[in-house]
Amino acid sequence: VSKAGEEKIIKADAYVAALDVPGAKRLIPQGWRNMELFDNIWKLVGVPVITVQLRYDGWVTEMQKGPFQKAIRNGNAEDSKAVGLDNLLYSADADFSCFADLALTSPVDYFKEGQGSLMQCVLTPADSYMPLPNEAICTKVDQQVKKLFPSARDLTMTWHSVVKIQQSLYREAPGLDPFRPDQKTPISNFFLAGSYTKQDYIDSMEGATLSGRQCAGEVVKAAPVLASSSA
Repeated sequence: VSKAGEEKIIKADAYVAALDVPGAKRLIPQGWRNMELFDNIWKLVGVPVITVQLRYDGWVTEMQKGPFQKAIRNGNAEDSKAVGLDNLLYSADADFSCFADLALTSPVDYFKEGQGSLMQCVLTPADSYMPLPNEAICTKVDQQVKKLFPSARDLTMTWHSVVKIQQSLYREAPGLDPFRPDQKTPISNFFLAGSYTKQDYIDSMEGATLSGRQCAGEVVKAAPVLASSSA
């Protein structure tokens, strides 16, 4: 364990590596690659991901033009009510793979009086976007948001944020799923967790959560053997 330049060795009965693909490749010793489960991880390649947040002066996913959508712009008393689709959304008609209005899905953190939707759009794989300046990225994403929700075309983007990650999720190309490793590994007290590991969902937040549950289950199964070996 390394923190603030200091290293500390911690011994435990079981170890869990909860990482993404690039992190797993940095952590796993090269000598372990003679085991197929670990070597297969090197067949998974991380792709660039860009998270874009766009704040608007109205409600983007309210698909009916009406008093709610422009409430903020008009100074209506309904400003305090967020309207639209309260869910994580997916579309095949945009460069971003998933998106959500955070002002609706996470209002405690992201709803602001007098302001509208905070659209979070995830571009992955984002190879073609990485060289672009942030302003150009936001302009392109804004155009696609308004293409998906034509009723929002009169809204104005008032703020934006762009976060680029060079390698994050793995490239989900045909034939790669069999290379995703199980949470249980050939090392009896070493376990894997992370959305890239084998579980029913794609490389995603939901997949990360499920992988953690499956990993915990494997640790519990192995607990009697681990306890006896450490005694």
